[in-house]
Amino acid sequence: MDVTFATWFRLLAVVALVWIWLRLWQWILIFVVAIFLAVALDPAVRWLDERGLKRRFGGPLVVLALAALIAGFFAISGAQLKQQAGMLGDRISEAREQISDWVPEPVREMLSGASGGAQGAGASQSPGGSGAGTLAAQAVRAVVSGIASILVAFVLTMYLLLDGRRTFEWFVAFAPPPQRPRIKETAEEARIAVIGYMRGNVATSVLAAIVTFIFLISLEVPAALLLALLAGILNFVPVIGLLLSLVPAVLLALTVSPGAAIAVAAFYLGYNAIENYYIQPKVYGHEMQLSSLAVLAAFAAGAELGGVIGALIALPIAAMYPPIESLWLKGRLPANAVEEHRKIEASEEH
Repeated sequence: MDVTFATWFRLLAVVALVWIWLRLWQWILIFVVAIFLAVALDPAVRWLDERGLKRRFGGPLVVLALAALIAGFFAISGAQLKQQAGMLGDRISEAREQISDWVPEPVREMLSGASGGAQGAGASQSPGGSGAGTLAAQAVRAVVSGIASILVAFVLTMYLLLDGRRTFEWFVAFAPPPQRPRIKETAEEARIAVIGYMRGNVATSVLAAIVTFIFLISLEVPAALLLALLAGILNFVPVIGLLLSLVPAVLLALTVSPGAAIAVAAFYLGYNAIENYYIQPKVYGHEMQLSSLAVLAAFAAGAELGGVIGALIALPIAAMYPPIESLWLKGRLPANAVEEHRKIEASEEH
């Protein structure tokens, strides 16, 4: 069996790429997020450039404006959120007491005994509260790591806005000259897909926050603003994001009445189903020409491969397939396959 040098070289290249991915996959994902942010913010930089503010000033200005907008929002609403967060802790304690009152006495004693035994075991295993200290240290590290990742993403976004086009042209120069027009056309289609995804994600999250706030206010659930903001922020996590905010909402509603808690649980579950199977597929499908099944499959695959960030970037990556199919795979697919796919995508139902 004769194995050529080129075959060995390809095999080593694949192994090297796998090793690099395993070592740097978190930073690669952050870089991809920075690319998406730069593409989404580029229309604003172009708009400023057309009105006399050069890109070298407009790029940093747009990134700093976005960061200031986020920081300003939390600063303005910080006092109210702090007050409502304290109310959240108080009401959760009240809900815990109410639940404890509903539990029969034998069950309560059994749970209390089990809890006391577990606390004793925990104290013997971690004297001096070392377990709590470890958890606190892990939480601090996670917060610091998250802030550092956000700062790195913003810095990379700024540099991509300033020099991203020249960097792209530099990489395109490695390709054979006949392939360069197709590469540039593919990149343009990818840019359109990313912008569509950003618009869709912001629209669905804002809608979720507004609808949740109106519903919670109508039931007089405490800390409605905090819960609505939590629902909107977590809604950026595809498919299951809204469900992550369900528990505190139900606990607070339980302090109003058991019926309010049931209504809140039904609302969150119902709205999550409507959003996943109707709103998001319609929004993302319209913006990026993806079927409902493709949207859900991209969410699931991205979350499995890259966690939250993978789920966030999976849709625009999946939306790049139609132009890749048209520009790169047309000659390798059965006759009329691409045309039939375009007709299906243009139909009323995918």
